[in-house]
Amino acid sequence: MNWAAEEFKDLDLGDKRLNKRMVRLVERFAANTLASIPQACGVWAETQAAYRFLAQDDIEWEGIFASH
Repeated sequence: MNWAAEEFKDLDLGDKRLNKRMVRLVERFAANTLASIPQACGVWAETQAAYRFLAQDDIEWEGIFASH
């Protein structure tokens, strides 16, 4: 298990795919803290997935911070 997965092992966004996406985004942003979303994601498909994740109305950001 990598560091991000370990850090967010108790994360529950209601869907395992959202949990996995959150961990992937944390890894990408941590690898390049000054990058824009497209720069951090690298490819267009990952960039689109990041924007879709961030646009989720059902995600409670308090839950993310609590698991962190």
